[in-house]
Amino acid sequence: MIYVILTYLFSPLIYLIIAARKKKAISRILIIQTAKIGDLICSTPGFRETRKKYPSAHITVMANFVTRELLENNPNVDEIISAKNTDYKGLSGKLRLSGLIRRGKYDIGICLNPNVPFAVALFRGLVPIRLSVMPDFSGFTFKLASVFFTYFEKHVRGKMVIETYMQMLKAIGISSSNISKEVYKSRDADAKAEQIIGKLDKPLIGIAVSSGNKLKELGLDKITAVINMILDDMDAYIVLIGSEHEIKTADTVLQAVGRRESVITAVGKLHLRELPALIEKLSLFIGVDTGITYMADALSIPLIDIAGPSDMKDQRPTGKNAVIIQKNDLPCVPCSHAFKSPYYCKINTRGCIESVSPEEIYHVAKKLLSEHN
Repeated sequence: MIYVILTYLFSPLIYLIIAARKKKAISRILIIQTAKIGDLICSTPGFRETRKKYPSAHITVMANFVTRELLENNPNVDEIISAKNTDYKGLSGKLRLSGLIRRGKYDIGICLNPNVPFAVALFRGLVPIRLSVMPDFSGFTFKLASVFFTYFEKHVRGKMVIETYMQMLKAIGISSSNISKEVYKSRDADAKAEQIIGKLDKPLIGIAVSSGNKLKELGLDKITAVINMILDDMDAYIVLIGSEHEIKTADTVLQAVGRRESVITAVGKLHLRELPALIEKLSLFIGVDTGITYMADALSIPLIDIAGPSDMKDQRPTGKNAVIIQKNDLPCVPCSHAFKSPYYCKINTRGCIESVSPEEIYHVAKKLLSEHN
């Protein structure tokens, strides 16, 4: 709050400096998206449409250390700045963030993470055009700091966040309704994926073994049950997908399944920049509403999204081969929104996940597989 008040006090001087720096031509653009994997993938339409409008501009994306790999091969991104929340904690951190942006000499700043530090940093960073959204969940301090944007678009609950982003971009002359997502793989990704799965003559079904948000997690027993049902009835392979932090989880699943010879584990074996090469080989992907689900959607892979607590009106797979399983009859669903994401169940039941049976997932998987293979 003190940082915001101090910025208010110095704002007349900052406005004068910004006015003196403003140019007619747009040569440098900063896009801030430091959220998780799924949010970044869902933001890629904005990167693409910005490139189309400003093909000669240098586009920099500020992303977190984990998701930056997803941008390394994106042709719509020229530069990546890695950032984490601790980088701009306290007054000194916020001043460093402002200095970093100021040194970039950006003409446009597009903030897809609407928070106080970025609102102030773009202003104090002397960016002439500063865009953001007003979240449906926003506190008093952010509303106070939002005056430092030159334009913001209010997010209305019930509308997809990417649609709000695209509406916001109209302020800089971008008019597009194309919200198709994109992911790009590294050059060596295909070879690495083939090393793991080899050459298969049967459908390959990917299953995510965990989730970054434990509130959404499917659970080991349910994952094992789904795998056993699929392998008992279908002539297919299962590939377990996850990060290096989930290797023990994958080992537990492997020990519990019946036909272990038909299960391949890719857990911890591929970087994010390589994972699209594996995902695009799948006949079907099964996961909760998390990052890899949106990667599969971007690659048009048939998928099952066990949505659990997530608000599907905010953000959801949009592919024609995506099936969403969600128990909307529960009074607490949805409790997880794009701009407000809890990490624990307030009623301690996780009913939105627990009430989805392995049988239900299996029957949807069988139907999708028969339709698309």
